[in-house]
Amino acid sequence: MPWFELLGFVVFGFFVGTYGSMVGVGGGFLVVPLLLALGFPARIAAGTSVIVVLANAASSTVTYLRQRRIDLQSGLIFSVAGIPGAIAGAWVDQHVPHRVFSLLFAALLILVAGRSLFARNEPLPDAQASEEAGPEEAGHSRDFVDAFGVHHQYRFNIWVGVGISIVTGFLASMFGIGGGVVQVPAMIYLLHFPTHVAVATSSLVIFVTALFGGAAHAHYGDVLLYPALFLSIGAVAGAQLGAQLSARMKPGPLMRWFSLIVVFAVLFLLLRGR
Repeated sequence: MPWFELLGFVVFGFFVGTYGSMVGVGGGFLVVPLLLALGFPARIAAGTSVIVVLANAASSTVTYLRQRRIDLQSGLIFSVAGIPGAIAGAWVDQHVPHRVFSLLFAALLILVAGRSLFARNEPLPDAQASEEAGPEEAGHSRDFVDAFGVHHQYRFNIWVGVGISIVTGFLASMFGIGGGVVQVPAMIYLLHFPTHVAVATSSLVIFVTALFGGAAHAHYGDVLLYPALFLSIGAVAGAQLGAQLSARMKPGPLMRWFSLIVVFAVLFLLLRGR
């Protein structure tokens, strides 16, 4: 592979890492279309993308841990729940055509993009969020202060979170996308996580599920070594910048940036499902 192509992978990986870390999605929605455009089969594109997502999520998770914005308790529970789905997603890539899955997932993303586009500039107050959560969600409460001195207090139904994580782990591995495109808005709008905590915690969940999903794809021979390596080098560096940018953005603009990549994903999945 020529040196300029490898350099191009590094530069593109840096952009992917910055954008993906900033909005908590892993960046796979940018990597998969690139590899498909270069003529690689869908399962190869997905498998290679998962490795890049893994590197990106690992880098951003380190930064978010320093910022103390990751809800470690909830994030670890969601991560474990997503592992079986991640392994199953790699298996499905070997046997089932993606057309139906692509179209259904695109329909889901249209709803996600619409909800994210009209996100508020400020999160719901804790009292209002608690009231909307309902009495059945009062069993799992979180209360902590991050490194910026921001007090985060919320409660949620942990079983809903587990169910979401199983589904996102599967979709992430199957499509090579990271899973944050579903995990982040679900944590914000269904589980009432503060936006910055959702983005940070999603990075941890993506890291764990991508670790197992990547191993499963590697087992099936779906990973291109050099593209995965050089895209990952760029993604690791970009993830540090993206995590810093995310910390300085208000929730509303952050989710509107998120909606842009979701719209891109919808177009890609619709074209892929044709």
